[in-house]
Amino acid sequence: MKKMLGILGAVCFTAVVCGADSSVAGMTTSDRVLTQKLSLIKALPPEERGSVLILGDSMMRLLGTELEKEFASRPNVTAMSFSSLGSGLARQDSFDWPMKISELTQSKKPAVVIISLGANDRQALTSAAGEKLAPDTREWSAEYALRLGQIMDLLITSGVKHVIWLQLPDMKSEQNQRHATEVNRLVAEVAAKRPQVVLFETAPVLARKPGKFVSYVMGYDGAVITVRDPDGIHLSSDGAKRLAQAIVLAYWK
Repeated sequence: MKKMLGILGAVCFTAVVCGADSSVAGMTTSDRVLTQKLSLIKALPPEERGSVLILGDSMMRLLGTELEKEFASRPNVTAMSFSSLGSGLARQDSFDWPMKISELTQSKKPAVVIISLGANDRQALTSAAGEKLAPDTREWSAEYALRLGQIMDLLITSGVKHVIWLQLPDMKSEQNQRHATEVNRLVAEVAAKRPQVVLFETAPVLARKPGKFVSYVMGYDGAVITVRDPDGIHLSSDGAKRLAQAIVLAYWK
């Protein structure tokens, strides 16, 4: 069975997309590879995926809206998004994510949380002992890993069955790319100790070759799709739509 998914193009809902050769008419090679990868991601149990809370910083602003649109067309799924521009885990005195997460999980009681944090966190951290920790140091990474673990544990103890943590996409500047790579490494390391947390790689959805920033990708019909904002960090509207489609296709098969 085939279904048109807009920017992602034609996708076959089989165990492996359209078989081993995945020769879907009209699809680019990169999208065939992508849909194969998405088809191999384990779907969430039907009885544990009906209530979704979408959380994040400015990276989630457009993406949250697009995810809500995708879920609106799915029966028996309710979704709500919340994003805080400029926020993160580095300056919890500026925006208290633990408090906001506690508030939203208590009121919405989601079974699933989709979350993206870290894009704004390339700045000094203050440890519990009051020590200033500069980015790009081992001390910063150790403190940041502790904060990631606290957020994941808070979600789990709040009754969330499944946490889908979105890894940061590739960034345009070398400094931001280094930061994104380190945040992704730490997220993977911390999540590995918590079976309720799964990682979703955003880079393959937003680039022809993960590991290298691009502003555009080729759509299924050969049209050029702008997937990133001119700032080299955030998603464009079409990039958010493409990523939202990929996430829902992977976990809500």
